[in-house]
Amino acid sequence: MLYLYLGFLLTQSHSVITVIYNANIPLLTIVFSIVVFLTWSLFPVLGYALGRGVTHLLNIKSDCNKYVLFALGCSISLIEQTLFHFEVLSLKNEYSAMLITSALFFSAAFITRNRKQP
Repeated sequence: MLYLYLGFLLTQSHSVITVIYNANIPLLTIVFSIVVFLTWSLFPVLGYALGRGVTHLLNIKSDCNKYVLFALGCSISLIEQTLFHFEVLSLKNEYSAMLITSALFFSAAFITRNRKQP
């Protein structure tokens, strides 16, 4: 789950760094903003943890390696940013964006590779 979070964080951090860099705010406010950003971006990723719990209950083998999880985190973040860019979601609908992103992370827990081992 760490690599999924890092991939999500990497693509989300571009806009946050841009805003913080251009703002004329005190250092303590910058630190607080970064802590809030790290905490707030963790909530959608918890959908993956919920999905992993469901896969264990249903005995579904989900076997994504760290590279796939990192790519999924980046991809889901880019999907969220695309929805905001094309105004499918607005800043007023922040909770619905979080629910959509959490649902994407939840569905990522069910990705399996059905390869036969020799």
